[in-house]
This record gives sequence, C-alpha cells and structure tokens, in this order.
Amino acid sequence: MRRPLVHAVLVLLLVISAVPAILGPGPGHRLMAVVSATPSPTPSASPTPPPTPTPAADEQPAPLSLDMAVGQMMAASFGGPNITDGLRHLILDQKVGTVLIFGDNFTDAASLGRLTAELQAIGREASLPAPLLVAVDEEGGRVMRVHDGVAALPSELELGAGGPDAVRQSVAATSAGLHTLGIELDLAPVADLRTNPADAVIGDRSYGGDPSVVGPLVAAAVTGLHDGGVGATLKHFPGLGGAAGDPHSAIPTDGESLDRWTATQARSFQAGIDAGADAVMTTAVVVPGLDPTGTPAVFSRAVVTGLLRERLNFQGVIVTDGLGMGGITTLYGLPDATVASVRAGNDLVLLNSADAGYQASAIEAVKQQVRAGTIPLDQVQASAARVIALRARWPRWAPSLMDVSAAAPVIDLASSHR
Repeated sequence: MRRPLVHAVLVLLLVISAVPAILGPGPGHRLMAVVSATPSPTPSASPTPPPTPTPAADEQPAPLSLDMAVGQMMAASFGGPNITDGLRHLILDQKVGTVLIFGDNFTDAASLGRLTAELQAIGREASLPAPLLVAVDEEGGRVMRVHDGVAALPSELELGAGGPDAVRQSVAATSAGLHTLGIELDLAPVADLRTNPADAVIGDRSYGGDPSVVGPLVAAAVTGLHDGGVGATLKHFPGLGGAAGDPHSAIPTDGESLDRWTATQARSFQAGIDAGADAVMTTAVVVPGLDPTGTPAVFSRAVVTGLLRERLNFQGVIVTDGLGMGGITTLYGLPDATVASVRAGNDLVLLNSADAGYQASAIEAVKQQVRAGTIPLDQVQASAARVIALRARWPRWAPSLMDVSAAAPVIDLASSHR
C-alpha cells in the first residue's frame, strides 16, 4: 500500500506544478515569483556576518571636540634624548598630534627608530584621530637633522646642478631612510629664490635665483620625497632669499611688489604645489607689497589665506615656521604668536619650545579665542581635517613600526570644510 500512495502523491505534485503553465500568468504566479526570489538559506561551515547597516543620508558623524581639534593643529617639541613627562602630557591631555624632532632627541638610527615607535604608541594611547605625525628638517647640506641610517644629501644649490632627475633620485634615497625610521613629514624642500647676496639665512639652501630653473627642481624634490614614502613641505612662504637678514635673529623686510613676487617667488612655490606638496611653511618676513599693514607674513591673513590658500589655490596643510625663532620671540610671546598664526589661516603651528608648560599655555590661548568667538570653530575643524588627512596619507609607514593589531583610527571630519 505504501508504494501506490507515494506514486499518487508524486502525480498530484506534478499536476499542481503544471497548472501555472496551463493557465498562464496570474496573481498566484506573481506571488510564486516573489517567493522564489528569496531562496532558503544554505547551511555554511563559516557563517557570513550580516551586512553593516547603511546610515541614513542625513546622518553625520560627530565633529571633533574642541580639545581634539585644536590639538591636531599643534606641533610640540621637547629637549633631550628621552620623551619627557611634559611631552606625554601634551599628547595625552592636550591631544597634540604632531611632534617635531631635533638632533638632540636621538643619538643614532636605532634610537630614532625607538623614539618614533614610542611616540606612535603614545598617540594611540591618546586616541588621536589619525597616527601621530613625526616631522623633521632634512633639507640636505648644512640642514640635516638625521645622518645615521639615511643617504647623505648635499645642499640644494649643489644638488640642483645635476638637474631634476638627479634631484629626484637623491632625495628619494634620503626619504626612504627617513621613512624606515618612522619620519612621516620632511620640512623640505626649500622653494625660496635667492636673489639678494645680503641674504643671511638661505644661501646654498636654495636651488638658485631663476624661477624657470628652480621650479622644476623643487617639483623633482617633492616627487622624490614621495617616492621614498615621506610627505613634502615647501618653505619659506612667501619667500626668503630676497631680503637681507635672518628671521632667527630679527624679522627681515622685503621691498618687492606684488607683481614682482608673482613673477618670481610665486612661480617656484606654484611648481611645488602643482607637484603635490603636502604642506607649505609660512615664515616671519615683512613684505609691504603683499600686506601693506606690515604684518609679518606668518601672521598675515592677506598672505596666508589671501595669497597662498586663495591665489595659489593650495588646499593642503599650511604650517608655520618655528615660533621660537628670535625674530618672533623678541616681539611676541608664544601664546600671542600662536593665536595670531591661527587667525591668519595656518593649519599647523610649530610651537618650537622645549618648555611643555609654555606650549600648553599657547594651546589654551587658542581654545579661549575659539570659545570667545574670535577664532571660528569651523575654521579650526577645517584645519584639523587637513592635518588629519595628511597624517592618514603619509607614510605608508614602515610596517616594522606599525602595531598591526591596533584598530584603525576613526577620522571624524564632520563640520570640516576642506
């Protein structure tokens, strides 16, 4: 009896399945089509996790806190070969996101590698929104902070004599050494034109005085730094080398006109910008032709924002020269200089002091101005976003220095206008 029964059931099922084909499409067929579009789940030895929910179109991540945003705009310094308690405080509590390394902070390549790795660990402990940025001055010639573990680099004047290809190759070799040691941003190349023999600061640090020659060499240096895995900084905007004097001792004055500047210094900086420079450093020089108020360029909104950001259309990080230079410290305290730098439109401030307490007071001064409405919060968020973007881009840092088990940082750029 069991076999005939099974046979009857199979015949019935065949008849039912043939009905839609006989009757043509109808509501029931459409329903079956809908149902068949959702197959039964297939068992799997490795279950697939559910997809991440898609946020609503109007859902925005929270902006950075004031402490975190301002901290990303600050570059701290410290004295000696060991990380100080003061520097730890600046990173952990003030949320400082950049450290500028000097020659007295390490003794050789091994100690520099340990230093940068420890700094990154402190940055992770501080929950910074991107890996901490380690920067150094490594121009070549007489401005070389790192000698051990990197390829030697002659002065720009000497190096440039070999042409753009030689510049790119030599700079790339030095950059690769910096990259391996955990350096992410080089405060180079020098883009200034040296047109005044009485210049007391640039000299052979420049590729020369002709923008048609210097521009391609600056661009080659930027590309070489990138080839080695390190970010590039053009300096010293709007240009030293045309004025007598040295801002490390007194702020010089350059009498060039806007038209003259456009035909000379602007061209070498534009070449570096077009090559993809990550940052441009502003400096302490008075150029009445660019700002009739006589405000030093680093503190001048007409120069920093009007010329660099708007006229040359530079969208990267604008960084100050060291605010500890003698030409600045004789006129301004660090808190006032820091506030003036931010108001002018600089994104990253080189505090340039070994006194952690003094650096902290400068950071607090900026926060006070934001709370008072003197410095717009949107401006601070935008500057922080630019610095974070740079830090997320450089380096594709040395894998030996990465903690691969660490969670990737979340970068909140809400309320930041690039």
